[in-house]
Amino acid sequence: MRIEAQPRNIFLVQCYSPTAEKHDERETFYNHLNEVIKKKKSEEILMVLGDFNAKVGLGRIDNIVGPFGLGEMNDAGEDFVSFCSENSLTICNTWFEQKVSARHTWTSPGGNTKNQIDYICINQRYRNAILNAKARPGADCSSDHNPVIITMRVKLKKLKQPKKKLLWNDDKYKQPIVKQQFSYTFLEEIDKKKPFEDHEKWSAYKEALKAAAEKVIGKKTSQAKQKWMTQDILDLMEERKRYKTITTVESQQKYRELKRKVRDLCRKRKDEFINNECEEAERLEKFNSSQFHKKLKSLTPKSNKVSHCLLDAEGNELFDGMEISARWKEYCETLYEDRNRSTQLEVRQIEEDQIPQFTTEDIGKIIKELKNNKSVGPDEIPAEFLKLLNEEGIQHITEIINTIYKNGIIPNDFAESTFIPIPKVNKAQNCSDFRTISLISHTSKILLILIKQRISDIIERNLSETQIGFRNGKGCRDAITGLRILLGKSLEMQNGVYLAFIDFQKAFDNVLHDKLRIILEKINIPRAELRLIESLYWNQRGKIKTQQGTSEGFAIKKGIRQGCIISPMLFNLYVEQIISESIGDEKDGFKMNGRVLNNIRYADDTLLIATSKEELEKLLRKVMIICEKYGMKMNMKKTKVMLVAKGETELERRLNIKMGSETLEQVTSYQYLGALIHNDGRCIKEIKKRIGMGKSAFWVHKEMMRRNIISKGTKLGLLKTYVYSVMSYGCESWTLDETTSKRITSFENWCYRRMLKISWEDKVTNTEVLRRIGKRKFELLKIVKQRKLAYAGHVMRESSGRLLTEIMDGKIDGRRAQGRQRRKWVDDIKEWTKLPTYGKVKRLAEDRVKWKELIHNINIATFGYGEMQL
Repeated sequence: MRIEAQPRNIFLVQCYSPTAEKHDERETFYNHLNEVIKKKKSEEILMVLGDFNAKVGLGRIDNIVGPFGLGEMNDAGEDFVSFCSENSLTICNTWFEQKVSARHTWTSPGGNTKNQIDYICINQRYRNAILNAKARPGADCSSDHNPVIITMRVKLKKLKQPKKKLLWNDDKYKQPIVKQQFSYTFLEEIDKKKPFEDHEKWSAYKEALKAAAEKVIGKKTSQAKQKWMTQDILDLMEERKRYKTITTVESQQKYRELKRKVRDLCRKRKDEFINNECEEAERLEKFNSSQFHKKLKSLTPKSNKVSHCLLDAEGNELFDGMEISARWKEYCETLYEDRNRSTQLEVRQIEEDQIPQFTTEDIGKIIKELKNNKSVGPDEIPAEFLKLLNEEGIQHITEIINTIYKNGIIPNDFAESTFIPIPKVNKAQNCSDFRTISLISHTSKILLILIKQRISDIIERNLSETQIGFRNGKGCRDAITGLRILLGKSLEMQNGVYLAFIDFQKAFDNVLHDKLRIILEKINIPRAELRLIESLYWNQRGKIKTQQGTSEGFAIKKGIRQGCIISPMLFNLYVEQIISESIGDEKDGFKMNGRVLNNIRYADDTLLIATSKEELEKLLRKVMIICEKYGMKMNMKKTKVMLVAKGETELERRLNIKMGSETLEQVTSYQYLGALIHNDGRCIKEIKKRIGMGKSAFWVHKEMMRRNIISKGTKLGLLKTYVYSVMSYGCESWTLDETTSKRITSFENWCYRRMLKISWEDKVTNTEVLRRIGKRKFELLKIVKQRKLAYAGHVMRESSGRLLTEIMDGKIDGRRAQGRQRRKWVDDIKEWTKLPTYGKVKRLAEDRVKWKELIHNINIATFGYGEMQL
């Protein structure tokens, strides 16, 4: 049905899907539904609604499923989400928090079962037009289904074109003659500015670098981008416009004819344009990988999260560029204000023998390590300029660094940051709806790397094993895997695990500088580095840069410095002090081989672990009290608790933990470091969610994946880079059985069939799919197993520290239940290595050569998915 509306017509599709168990009929249904959707005009709003007989479950999936669904996703729900992902649809009645009775849409005979299986979907582009969506259980409609009602308002805004920024001609950076000319010109400009004092050195060198760049490198000349909207289309549109206002029958017929020609020509030119872009991408893939990925990004649809107004402190809309910049300055001054901070510190006086001297070789090595193609900081000097300097030019940079160390005074450019606000939500209007990224001087990074090299070992010695964030050899997978193994072992011994996922309010922005300085003094950071850190933090300033302009500068009086190389380790040290002071000596928690484990941390993502509700409450209260002492505050609305156990009744599972006047929400699942942790301790829901995200990633890159002009080799490379990487995140922590293994292989099969444009109705066998794609076997499951085996060897050799080894080796008190035991993480490793005990597996892992050989030669079952016979 097509509904005439303003400002856009609505293309409405009402449908009914076969029931969940009829997979073949469901596949045919979605194929037919896709054919109907193709009849929609490009400018129309698409709405698909009806009884889909599918459960999408509780929990957000990209921009498709909101956080307020019901129940658990079933197979029909996976197909439905895949269909929505393919057509860029969002499911409206999962995005609004309603009471449960206003979410379920179907009641079984007798009223024992209530599910959400009826949905209203809309283009993701118009998702913000939906103001509310809910079921109406009280409607008198003589049906076992409840009607679903939405409130909708569409308002289009005229978009402003962002100002173009000038770019240096980076094509010249790799030319040998340019390096020689640049260094010569730089030294020439320095000689013109001599003599100058120590405090004037950086300003003189900065101006010399810019002058050399102007003369030798120059700015990029802007080039018109190729667009599919060509002149012949514009000419036809002008002709169509002349006939639009003439009301005669002949003129209106001519107008409709021209309208059809414009539409067909637009499709043709756009198709030609994308084919040309794909050809260019195919060429770049062979010779320039970075440009290839940039080209691919340009062909990927982008979600528009930008709002062209900002709300002031009273909630009034601001549109003027100066007013928006002033509002940002006001917000940041409030955010980073600390009236209790010490006043401007005097520069520490230290002995000359405590001040290190750096050589040209030291500085040259660091300059080589700086990353290219990064946005410039306040000084507008890219890292590439520094890399063009010869040894004599680097000597001048060395003089600057040694002078800063000698005097203990940081240049203003080194202490200034440019903040770029990035919206966290669609159509963000409040300053708090943005996160900021910080741009700092590339030259200052040389100084920061030197400081990091000299203090990192001292800070590492003062961090516990439970802190995993921002540390060499450790990552998110360690925290996720450690938690999953602990849950598996506890459930095996019939013990409940009480978890608290703590969220701190703006943790990085609330670090108190005076407290940080005391902590650094306490662990005996060298005085030269301590003096520079003090100078950096007590003199730092910032500016906010938006499309409307750049704000005035403001002082930053608290918080860890964003974008700074030493900030992660300073923040880790700060949080370590909080945890050590609050629960460091606490005896509550899991006891394994004489060690107490009551927390796992990734930077500020803090997980508390206890064996009872009382223990968990005690840990939470202690952390909350010490946090406030250090300027941190727990966000009670985002801090969640969970009980992982089996066998308890619903009443026994209720925790009802109160912190002050707030009752912490108890959840059945939680997104921890990107992985879904469920209160049954299993991985199946996480794997289902990852497969759904993988399918979404595939459709995001469909322009490249389904074009015949792109070679199969390039497509398979894109599949591994952009799709498999999303689907397999955290796979090292999974416990695989036959069901989950089949799902993984089925997902790979799904990708190949969509890539080859094979419809379900074509009746193509899996063996034929493999032949067409050029493979002998399905390999994604093998990749997952190889990654888990490689990681298991890494853990058993203690390459990532002792925490995971202690969790794996540790014994937990309790008794196993009778009957067959649940499959555990380590059971996968024993099965794949064909070794009967964990001890033998561990001894084999110590031999790296044999372990690598085992990983390379691992075999996988095909589970009936076919194998190419060569």
